[in-house]
Amino acid sequence: MATPSPLAQPIAPDRPGGPPDGPDGTGGRERTGPSGRTSRLHIGWHSISRAGLRRVTVTPSTGAGLLLGKDRQQSPVPLRLFAPEPIRVALVGGVWAAQLLIFRAFSLGARAIVVTSEPQAWSGFGERATGQYNRLTVLSSDQGGFPGGTAQTPTLTVYDLGMIGPATAPPLGPWHTQLTILRQLDRPGVAALQEAQLVLLQRLGGDEATLASATLRLRPQSGQFLQFMADDMVALIADGTERHLFLHQTGVEQQYVGLPRR
Repeated sequence: MATPSPLAQPIAPDRPGGPPDGPDGTGGRERTGPSGRTSRLHIGWHSISRAGLRRVTVTPSTGAGLLLGKDRQQSPVPLRLFAPEPIRVALVGGVWAAQLLIFRAFSLGARAIVVTSEPQAWSGFGERATGQYNRLTVLSSDQGGFPGGTAQTPTLTVYDLGMIGPATAPPLGPWHTQLTILRQLDRPGVAALQEAQLVLLQRLGGDEATLASATLRLRPQSGQFLQFMADDMVALIADGTERHLFLHQTGVEQQYVGLPRR
């Protein structure tokens, strides 16, 4: 509720000139429910004025989201990682940034499936991060047919195949997001950037920045800045807009994911 304060305290009904309260606090009268019949229980009854009732609103849900970080003006930057429609995300960077994103996705109830050419980099991560053995599955080959997600338990399929994405774009259903990690950006990874609705970039080398700028149609000064971002920064490109933000890793995240790095 947008304005819960009207309900914070029960408001006693006005009784001008009425009799004093009896032992039960009813003023000597029996309290009645909405049907007009006598109510045996008085617990939980509250009154609210019509003006207060008009101020009570319900904010509609816009889908599961997580706080990705803060921009250079210290404004929070949310990321809608899961939605009723499928989402494809591309990350040019290292396992650290991917695991930080997955760690935060776990707080939304997500389950992750990682298809990787480097399984040792993911060994034990799911168990350490969640204390459970079924929240993250590591596969060394793309077996396809991954289970779909729900609003309560969305699915995150992660492809960590070096410099390329999956050979074929697997079908995704509702509440199912695909994250493609490109350890280094080169021509073979361009298709993954073009197919993604959300692109995350860690600090890039000169050739990577040139290719990313051309593929994503970034401003010339953006390509320069991408080469000098701090370890705990990413660029977020979505809907034709670009934002540079600090990930603001917590102490708990440092414990389970490690210090910022590419």
